[in-house]
Amino acid sequence: MEETSVSVSVIVRNSSGWMGFALGQRRAPKPRLLQQALPGVRADEEPVDPKKYLEESCKPKCVRYLRAYEACENRVKEDETGHKHCTGQYFDYWSCVDKCVAPRLFTKLK
Repeated sequence: MEETSVSVSVIVRNSSGWMGFALGQRRAPKPRLLQQALPGVRADEEPVDPKKYLEESCKPKCVRYLRAYEACENRVKEDETGHKHCTGQYFDYWSCVDKCVAPRLFTKLK
């Protein structure tokens, strides 16, 4: 395995102007160490967001709130004034989904 080094430098400003300081060479982390730190994530693959999958699996548990939102939407469509809205029902639905997703998502992120 080939080892690479990375040059690290810092630029700071003092009262007389800008000054640069080179801190020297640092070895880049080995890919094996990155795999241990981030299991399941490969450098050549696009990371997958587990939240979308978890949201889809939680939506059936929140059907009651979805039906309330859909019923509200049907009532609001008939409103000509534009004053009625379904914001409360929308937030109730997504709060239910988020409450289901959160514990399962954070176990994957740890």
